[in-house]
Amino acid sequence: MSTDTPDSVDDFRTNQSWLYDTTAGSYLRSILVGIAVLLCAGFVLFPLYWLVVTSFKTTAEIQQIPPTIYPHDWTLEGFRLVVESSIRSGGYEDLVQRLFGVQVSSAIDIDVIGLIANSLKVSIGAGLIAVAFGTLGSYVLSRRDFAGKNLLMSLFLASLMFPGTAIMVPEWELFNTLNLFNTHLGLVLLYGAMTAPFVVWLMKGFFDDFPSSIIDAAHMDQCSPYETFRYVIVPMARNSLIASFIFAFLLAWNELVFALTLLANTKYTVPPGLLTFVQGFNVQWNVVAAASILVSIPVLIGLAYIQQYFVQGLTGGAIKG
Repeated sequence: MSTDTPDSVDDFRTNQSWLYDTTAGSYLRSILVGIAVLLCAGFVLFPLYWLVVTSFKTTAEIQQIPPTIYPHDWTLEGFRLVVESSIRSGGYEDLVQRLFGVQVSSAIDIDVIGLIANSLKVSIGAGLIAVAFGTLGSYVLSRRDFAGKNLLMSLFLASLMFPGTAIMVPEWELFNTLNLFNTHLGLVLLYGAMTAPFVVWLMKGFFDDFPSSIIDAAHMDQCSPYETFRYVIVPMARNSLIASFIFAFLLAWNELVFALTLLANTKYTVPPGLLTFVQGFNVQWNVVAAASILVSIPVLIGLAYIQQYFVQGLTGGAIKG
């Protein structure tokens, strides 16, 4: 290899930098990168840390000024109140008393277990609808050319940018007309429609780079378009489908405004249900923090189990045939 090229090692050495070409500079760069990583990690993780330590504090310690960085008097009072409230609201106090001999009584009347069940039902249903319709739409948009295709993709993208509160009144009127107000089915259909465009954009990248040779081989084996999609493409797109489902699930799980407006108190999901803990000026923040941790456990367990599929699904569109 000629040494006259500008990218040669010799030419690089004539422009050495102290920061990049000395041992001291390497140490300095490592220290600066480490500090930057710690600052970013602290910025991201500190709210989670504060949530956890607040759940183990007493009400008196939470109200101290200045606040304490960690609990001086560790307590499970917040978790106890949340669990007892769920047992009492669910009507299980007699069962608990017979099994464990414990008398359950709580001044809080919020069923956290019911909130989790409602959110799981709504989020799973919305995720399945979004993946089903979004996958079909993205496959057609990727593999077929027709008039208005680019306009349709632009409309899908614009729908993701449109604020949900702008359509709150029409949605409320529509739900009343269809007798879907205060029903989980209505919320499932709404969330599914809201997240399907996102699935379309996510899955279209996968189908755009899907090897055409595999589809041609399926056609040579006399597979119909439906059979090719159902038995060839969908199994190979499993990881991307799981990633799309996770995104749709989390968007539905964390949505507050529509759930708070279109549901009554007895059918609340997790976000509006947690909001009911915040009442007036005498808020028990340890109870709020404990409830937030408990409702996050099912989602964290599920995401930990399917994390590998999630990461693989995000990079699925990078394949080349």
